[in-house]
Amino acid sequence: MAATRRPSAISPQGFTLLEVLMVVLLVGILGSVVVLSVNTGGPERHLPEESSRLAALLEQAGNEAVMQNQEYGLRVTGQGYVFLCLDEVKQRWNPCADEVFRERELPGGLELRLVKQGSIKELPSLEAEDDAAASSAARQRAEEENPQLRVTPDIFMLSSGESSGASLEIRVVESPDLRSEVSIDEIGRVRVDGEGRGTDTPAGGDDAGPA
Repeated sequence: MAATRRPSAISPQGFTLLEVLMVVLLVGILGSVVVLSVNTGGPERHLPEESSRLAALLEQAGNEAVMQNQEYGLRVTGQGYVFLCLDEVKQRWNPCADEVFRERELPGGLELRLVKQGSIKELPSLEAEDDAAASSAARQRAEEENPQLRVTPDIFMLSSGESSGASLEIRVVESPDLRSEVSIDEIGRVRVDGEGRGTDTPAGGDDAGPA
């Protein structure tokens, strides 16, 4: 009598829960690697762009000063900068209303320093003259309530075409050797030197302008 052969057992199909969890874990690890590889470089990636933008804005402010007969200034805030315009009536420096010259903050990891400050022979009056008879105590209280009363630029760009001249340095906080220097001379010419745009490069190069 011939023996009856049992059909072989069929292996179960599909994935176990453990296998699914392993795949999810591997996908997560690969995703993290991709994100980290995209973000490598840190703040130094922004150095050329920020140097070019500051140089272009300084150059534009100098041109606007002459064309509009308006006194311009730049004040360094440590983490960024703000352009100021002189109110001829109140003889007071205020942030410029033009959106192009809005206050700007550098990306994290970068800082801005004023490394050289020039001067010019004649500057516009920098103090408010609304109440010449006000006492010094009252004036001090007014300045405490409104800090703009005592704000003055670090760099001047005047309607006469003159500039106070200065050098500004943008550098990577954790790597001070990575830096770029933006300078403006007494007749408003702007240059960029260092890591930001190579060496001794005029501001009107092929990099992107202000945004």
